[in-house]
Amino acid sequence: MNKNFDPESSESLTKRNKQTIRFLEWIRRYPGWWYLICTPGDEHMDIGMMKSLMERLSKEGFYEMIFVLLTVHRNAGFMDSVFKTMLLELILAGWKGEAFQKEQWIRNLTNLFA
Repeated sequence: MNKNFDPESSESLTKRNKQTIRFLEWIRRYPGWWYLICTPGDEHMDIGMMKSLMERLSKEGFYEMIFVLLTVHRNAGFMDSVFKTMLLELILAGWKGEAFQKEQWIRNLTNLFA
């Protein structure tokens, strides 16, 4: 190993690497949630759990993982109405000329899991 390289030093890590480390540490702290995010058809995944996971991921700023969550569970029974409503909201916002920031889109989407 290079003597000048300190893997713990913030100067030696890129922003992306820091984000990856933060995410991997989150997985280590919450392996059950990570399992639910990645496992389609799990018996514990329902509309309430989906909402809870989206809120937790959003709070941490793990927006890419929200996309993973939605994709992995796209065939869950409760997702059909959510996707249809989300599409309608997207069309309506575009028609009105509204542009939402990612946080607003996540909030709107999370509210569909009521």
